[in-house]
Amino acid sequence: MEDSTPESYGPADPGQPPSRFDSAEMPRRRSKAFVALLIAAASAVFILITIGGTVRVTDSGLGCPDWPLCHGQLIPPFEFHTLVEYSHRLAATLTTPLILLSVIVAWWRYRGFALITVPLTATLLLLGVEVVLGGITVLTELPPTIVTVHLAVAQTIFALLLATIVWYWQVVTPDFSENLGSWAFWGAIATFIVLISGSYIVGQGAGSACSSWPLCNATLWPDVSAQWLHMLHRMLALLGGGIALIVGWKAWRHRGASSMVGWLGLSLIVITIAQITVGAANPWTSFADLARIAHISLATAMWGTTIALIASVWRPSSGRAGGGVSQLVLVTIADYLVLAKPLIIMLLLVTALGGMFLAAGGFPPSTLVLVVLVGGSLGAGGANAINHFLDQDLDQAMTRTRSRPLPGQRISPKNALIFGITLNVLAFCILGLWANLLSALLTLAASLFYIFIYTMWLKRTTTQNIVIGGAAGAFPPLIGWAAVTGGLDLPALYLFAIIFFWTPPHFWALSIMIQNDYAKANVPMLPVVAGVPETTKQILLHSVILVTLTLLFYTTGAVGPLYLASATLLGGYFLLLAIRLFRNPSIPAARHLYLFSLLYLALLFAMAALGTVLNT
Repeated sequence: MEDSTPESYGPADPGQPPSRFDSAEMPRRRSKAFVALLIAAASAVFILITIGGTVRVTDSGLGCPDWPLCHGQLIPPFEFHTLVEYSHRLAATLTTPLILLSVIVAWWRYRGFALITVPLTATLLLLGVEVVLGGITVLTELPPTIVTVHLAVAQTIFALLLATIVWYWQVVTPDFSENLGSWAFWGAIATFIVLISGSYIVGQGAGSACSSWPLCNATLWPDVSAQWLHMLHRMLALLGGGIALIVGWKAWRHRGASSMVGWLGLSLIVITIAQITVGAANPWTSFADLARIAHISLATAMWGTTIALIASVWRPSSGRAGGGVSQLVLVTIADYLVLAKPLIIMLLLVTALGGMFLAAGGFPPSTLVLVVLVGGSLGAGGANAINHFLDQDLDQAMTRTRSRPLPGQRISPKNALIFGITLNVLAFCILGLWANLLSALLTLAASLFYIFIYTMWLKRTTTQNIVIGGAAGAFPPLIGWAAVTGGLDLPALYLFAIIFFWTPPHFWALSIMIQNDYAKANVPMLPVVAGVPETTKQILLHSVILVTLTLLFYTTGAVGPLYLASATLLGGYFLLLAIRLFRNPSIPAARHLYLFSLLYLALLFAMAALGTVLNT
């Protein structure tokens, strides 16, 4: 699938492509909406962790004994432990789109800024790990080690979101002494160790082994191993709390250089004192549920405050010792992510998941979902990287792509090619070993078609390049279907056809917006060769075929009334935008259709999957 997202330029000159990614600078204009989205995502993760603590404190972890459904239902029985566990899953369901949207916006608008794209992309990857760990935790009946890792991953996601917020919003990092940065770093490490150790001892049944505080059952020398384990946590908490107070005091003293740092330091002091108090209140109240829940929430707040403090006093490009190395690492990671085209991958994965849900007639096996997501991401990313290698001359000629890693000479063509081939080999192995051979072969076929048929031949020779070449982007639902069933059926072919006929209106709308770039690079896109009026006519014709196919798909019986209603409404609006573009060929009309086409495909497949789940 061709790159369907406009490039966003770096900080040096808003009118020209940057010479390289810059992790030091941030966009000159801050978006309050983007900040609000990031804060909402971070807040949702904090709430999710708190609810997770509630699940554990109330022994509701097996309130839903199965996964991803609860007692085999979307709406669980109205029983206390079931509702507590279900609320945690519901919170996770609401958190996921916030993080996903944050990543999409980051790559859409700020792809030139490594300090935004890299941590948020890592957040999305960890979110996938967290979802799988959640399922494993339930299905293996809450093993302490898995539960602790589950919490550690959630805390890491929380930290990445907070760091991104600070780095995005803070225009310049004030000049602080190395001493403050080092203390903040060790404060975060100590807080994390205390937090994780607390989770582990609870899993080992030692959370309430000592019924008094500060001594253990009125003695310094406990009698049993569980009490010693509990006291170890208290000793770690004493050390971690002391470091946190020192960090808070040092930060407060720097309030003249940065009010944010000062307030974070004061907040850390207050939260630490509150945490010590609540920690003592646990045995004093015979480990009341409310005290135990507050304990983990305050621990998370301490952890988040130390992370925000670190981000406020240090960023990888700060120029201090080691800053140059960490900056280079971030920039390199960001460049390789650009080679993989993560936004394209996200859309492809939505269609692959749609195929899996329809093939399974409901929720597919969670491990198989993970295999397809990982294998599909690697396969698409590998093909995209090789596309960068083959199109480097075109990218150099086009203004919107001149800042990419290869024309910008930040990654060598050889390394890009090796990267792409490696990802494709990994994708084939993962799908072949843990899904089935057919899904692996289909993934390989999609990559080969995209590389050899579209990129090397059609793109440079014919106006029908995107029509025929669009087949490469239509493979994911076939891959998802094959992974579940081991074969291909008529509904899977319908899904292929829907994406095949969706591709021309989508990319022709984009090509109208940037036809001058294609003309500079001598790429025979339809608007360049046949003109905009003819292109809008073809967009309308293909849109009619597309919407007709989406409605005919209902006759296969693979989807239900929810899909039919959604396809009708979405298709009607798609046709309306195509008609408007035909009547008034303009860049604003093309942009409107182009942007909606992205949402259209994602929603269409999401509604197909949701309807299938509701019908089970």
